[in-house]
Amino acid sequence: MKKLIFTAAMLLMAVSIFAQTGKKLSEGILIYSVEWKLPEQMAAMASNFPTELKVYFKGDSSSLKTESAMYNSTNITNLSKEYERLLLEIPMMNKKFSVIFSPADQDKIAANMPELLLTAATETKTIAGFNATKYDVTEKKSNQNSTAWFTKDVEVSTQNPLTRFYNKSYGFPVEFTSYMNGLSVKATLKEVKTDAIPAGSFSAGKDYEEITFDQLIQMQGGR
Repeated sequence: MKKLIFTAAMLLMAVSIFAQTGKKLSEGILIYSVEWKLPEQMAAMASNFPTELKVYFKGDSSSLKTESAMYNSTNITNLSKEYERLLLEIPMMNKKFSVIFSPADQDKIAANMPELLLTAATETKTIAGFNATKYDVTEKKSNQNSTAWFTKDVEVSTQNPLTRFYNKSYGFPVEFTSYMNGLSVKATLKEVKTDAIPAGSFSAGKDYEEITFDQLIQMQGGR
């Protein structure tokens, strides 16, 4: 009986330690539901934007896949190596483009990055099975307010194109506002899968045409 009680106590201790430190994941798939915040002139296009996004991650690499009726894109990042690549597929043009962002390109993008001020709140809730704590967020450039929820129940090995705006010290973001191509999007974690990531998930096939960031901007009308 004493042995049984001791074993149970050790299991409870292990559970307590796990709850405090959180599970560390180095490979898997993150599935998010998303709500796009579109400007008025783009409201008619809302149905063309996806309601779910998937992020594949392994070690320091991640890729965000966006699929829509107009285009498919994959944002590949390795933030530890300051590496970023965009794969763009446009079916109506029968074209596939690949853009590797140079340090100068990344500096241009960084100048337009949001500046976020986070303030801890007291509310908590469960999101995708994880205990989450609320933070109030102010984007200082636009003075827009939002909320973000972070968990310390799980730790993912790398930030991805959605979560990159939030310092890892707050925990892992499970509900938050992110920023993509000049638009903001509310992302809520739905599921974490610990599947093995297929080879080639962080590279481009030979059927992609390499273009520069400046060429991409010109294709978008010079914005």
